[in-house]
Amino acid sequence: MNTLLWQESFKLLKKKSTYWVSIMLAGIVLGFALLSRLYPKVFPAKMFFTSSFGATTWVVFVMIAACATSLSMEFQYGTIKEIIYQQYSRSTILISKWLIMLVYSLYLYLMTGIAALLGKLLFVNSKFSLTDIGVYTHHQTVLQQWFTNMGSNFVTLWFVLSLVFLFATLFKTSTTAVTVGIVTFFAFNVVSTLMFQLIAKFNWLKWNPFNFMNYANQVQDSTRDALTKLSDTQLLVGSLSYTALFLGIGFLFFRRRNV
Repeated sequence: MNTLLWQESFKLLKKKSTYWVSIMLAGIVLGFALLSRLYPKVFPAKMFFTSSFGATTWVVFVMIAACATSLSMEFQYGTIKEIIYQQYSRSTILISKWLIMLVYSLYLYLMTGIAALLGKLLFVNSKFSLTDIGVYTHHQTVLQQWFTNMGSNFVTLWFVLSLVFLFATLFKTSTTAVTVGIVTFFAFNVVSTLMFQLIAKFNWLKWNPFNFMNYANQVQDSTRDALTKLSDTQLLVGSLSYTALFLGIGFLFFRRRNV
């Protein structure tokens, strides 16, 4: 396992895109922090800070691409055969990829979080204090809300990534896996209004997987529970359960896939 983890880390660090992505995300964070200073009515500094100046959304796209390509490209270029011939089990191979992507996602959250703090200090430090009352809440400070939002978004991120890993075990090319992952993410925003209408009529539909993608949104806006019909705790437990389920299904497909 240690050798596989080293190999996966080497593959990730060898890609130039890994470094360009870090620079791009840091630039986006600092750019939105600057916009919050120049156009405070359009880009409210306090609200944007609680999402690391929009970085959490961009991290989703980066991680969808990273997870999809880390797995599907092994099949696309036939390198999966070389790894298997090294006498590693398929289970160990997939778990090593999960762990490296987990570390990578934590790194991106930490890096963009530091960039957000730097952006606040450089551009909007006078606009709000970290100890001020947060947005859409009366019991958390800005700092507490920021950490809460980061945590809830991370849970939702891995809910999405569990689906991406599942898709990556089904498709032969990385492009298809990335496309399906991004389309699924956008499809949620498109069908959410219709989904809430159906949940209002058929209460049992509140347990469908798409509804649990609302976890981060509901943590940030407590009034959303009237639409999801679920508490924050139910959404959290359900999100983690569906994440484990989709990873498990992908695990089974990966073990049976022809190489």
